[in-house]
Amino acid sequence: MTAEPRMVQDVETLKALADPARLAILELMMADTARTWTTKELATAIVMPPKKLYYHLALLEQRGLLEVRTTAVVNGIIEKHYAAAQPSITFQRGPGGPATGPVEEMGQVVTTLFDKVHDNILSGLRAGRTVMDRQAPDAERVVVSYTATAMAPERAGQFRDSLLELVERFDAGTTPGQPTFELLIAIHPQG
Repeated sequence: MTAEPRMVQDVETLKALADPARLAILELMMADTARTWTTKELATAIVMPPKKLYYHLALLEQRGLLEVRTTAVVNGIIEKHYAAAQPSITFQRGPGGPATGPVEEMGQVVTTLFDKVHDNILSGLRAGRTVMDRQAPDAERVVVSYTATAMAPERAGQFRDSLLELVERFDAGTTPGQPTFELLIAIHPQG
């Protein structure tokens, strides 16, 4: 099954994605869309009791962000095997909506993503798994960069498209088991 990238435009899906636990579940599953996960496997991987995961999994399934690929009867109980329904997610205001779109919901998702990346960078630095040094090996180097640049709006669109294509090209060349590198990209008009 070849999953396509997901464009999220509706408020309810944005609300579902504004929870750190649900983002952790999706991140893990989107890293290998061919793999399936049981609730118990997910609970172990993200360090959360299985009983707390059921609500999150049901909501993600309801929003079409994950799917049940197979089921099995284990000790008289139906065990679901979940997988991500997409390899990546991009956010955008829905067509025909108000000019402001779901601003508060999008703000919650952005805050959750920024906080997650912040926490992961600090965790890696504190544990010595990563370093902020240009001379560090690629597997350990953290790069945090901020810039603002002037360009024509159509060039900004070309830049966005090229950047996303670059990420997809490098992601397509990976094999399961390779290290995962986290990217958080925000390109927006300043002001």
